[in-house]
Amino acid sequence: MRGCAELVECAAAAGVTLGFEPEPGMLVDDIAAWRRLHADLGAPPGFGITLDIGHCRCLEPLPVPDCVLAVADHLVNVQIDDMRRGTHEHLEFGTGEIDFPPVLRALSEAGYRGLVAVELPRHSHAAPTVAAQSIEFLRKAQAIGEAV
Repeated sequence: MRGCAELVECAAAAGVTLGFEPEPGMLVDDIAAWRRLHADLGAPPGFGITLDIGHCRCLEPLPVPDCVLAVADHLVNVQIDDMRRGTHEHLEFGTGEIDFPPVLRALSEAGYRGLVAVELPRHSHAAPTVAAQSIEFLRKAQAIGEAV
């Protein structure tokens, strides 16, 4: 925690907001652990969260849209991919278990206006194709979410 406290202090002095990402299998692996770390650091306003939508499906007890809304006031970055419960594997959209229209609607309801970055670390060999498919999938999911 000492390293995080030093980083928070340096970032605050530089006017930088941090987005800490809970990572399955790590010490801070979920939203609850991020909340504990945030509290232990004194709840600094510049210590936000990078929320990985796939991680929410993988291990959070709440439905994914509820995870988004639960941390809305602290969202700094959003990473998006598909995933299955209990398996930390970043999947292409439509090949996991996430229902994306409610997730995108939750991001809108949360007032999040930052970057939503597709994270598919094992797909660089097919990046142009996967990027085109991903944007098309997300546009359709957003349109469905807005129609509801």
